[in-house]
Amino acid sequence: MSQRIKTGLTGALLLTSLTVAAQQNPPDVTGKWQLQNADQTQATLEVAVNKVAKEMNFFIRALAKPVLREQTQICDQWQLDWQKAQFQWQCDDTETEVVPMIAQGEKIKTDDEGVDIFATYQHTADSVVVILTSERGKRTNTWQRLNDQRLLYTAKLESEKLPTPLTWSLNYRRVP
Repeated sequence: MSQRIKTGLTGALLLTSLTVAAQQNPPDVTGKWQLQNADQTQATLEVAVNKVAKEMNFFIRALAKPVLREQTQICDQWQLDWQKAQFQWQCDDTETEVVPMIAQGEKIKTDDEGVDIFATYQHTADSVVVILTSERGKRTNTWQRLNDQRLLYTAKLESEKLPTPLTWSLNYRRVP
């Protein structure tokens, strides 16, 4: 078989796989999810902050740690849902955020400081991923369903100002 035919077949198979994955139903993460092991949450976040800070210049560390801590959002409860062709999430009593399920870098809002926020939506068989980008950097939110009652939330913050991404994960249990 010629190299051209092999390449064409490989490309066709890849395109078919991506199309099937895009049409796959999103995982059932809808409902309310309550933070578990809340007493360990601060320690989890402190480990994540220290991991990033230790990569920074010694003189900057003391200034950077409080700023990094501000960026680690702790949600005691997530409310997750789909409405038509949109995924929506709410952290505690904050405003509900919405992203179209077909979003691939579309502007979804402008924040209080006038910075445009763009979103990309993805899902797999067991997780929903929303990537938010702006001129400040990128935040990847992943809600992974572990089973009917458990959810793992992972946040990853990336910026050209950070030597390494700031990443943390928290466990949640479905609220009946």
